[in-house]
Amino acid sequence: MSLAQQPTIRGTTRLIGIVGDPIAQVKSPQSWNPRLAEGGHDAVLVPIHVRAAEFDQTIEAIMRIANLDGLVLTMPFKERIVRRLASISRRAEQVGAVNAAKRSETGSWIGDMFDGVGLIGAARSLGIELAGLRVGLIGAGGAGSAIAFALAESGIASLHIVDADWDRSENLAKRIAEAGAPIVPSTRPFRVGEVDLLVNATPVGMGADDGTPIDVGDLTAATSVVDIVTRPTTPLLAAAERAGCRHTGGAAMVAAQTAAILSFLGLGDGRP
Repeated sequence: MSLAQQPTIRGTTRLIGIVGDPIAQVKSPQSWNPRLAEGGHDAVLVPIHVRAAEFDQTIEAIMRIANLDGLVLTMPFKERIVRRLASISRRAEQVGAVNAAKRSETGSWIGDMFDGVGLIGAARSLGIELAGLRVGLIGAGGAGSAIAFALAESGIASLHIVDADWDRSENLAKRIAEAGAPIVPSTRPFRVGEVDLLVNATPVGMGADDGTPIDVGDLTAATSVVDIVTRPTTPLLAAAERAGCRHTGGAAMVAAQTAAILSFLGLGDGRP
């Protein structure tokens, strides 16, 4: 990063906090802060390590910091922050979690969830139009839930949701159906050859010794693959490469999500 891209911290600088436990692994400040500086914003993103056992008392104090305009939430706080907010978006209500919050003009805090937006953006970065596709989603946790709701509203033809915890996938499918989505997800096991788009929304692939989150024996170039794990490559992405699939990893989702969160915070620069 050149000196011209370095953010300048002034007495007037506004703060955005990225909160998690742990927090040392996050790379968002490295990409956000040059972008904020280039956009002429007198604001910086700073990592804030809040211990999970001390979240309630700590976050209350953090949210009273007068020059703090927003928060980005990472694990394990996306659900726990909700009750601290005056209002949340419909999609955040559906998921039961937020990953960004901002102080409104009245001083109250409002939140939204952008994991689903990030996934849709990642798919479109591959040139994929979602309408009419058969989609297989692995993972029904926080990120998986947000992605599932976004996919269910995107015009896809069908959605299969599987999770190591079958009850969790069943609960997610039921919530999507109750929300009146255009499609009712299936929770039966599926083969990758049955879907046009395969999405991994689990942490499988983060570990050096991890395998793939699903059997990829019948994976062909007809299936596109999005793995939300933010490593340069994963066993699933390597399998997609060998099969000739269109594929992308977590960085594409992060890029789309970043643009949406910056816009939500009033710091957008028009870049995707």
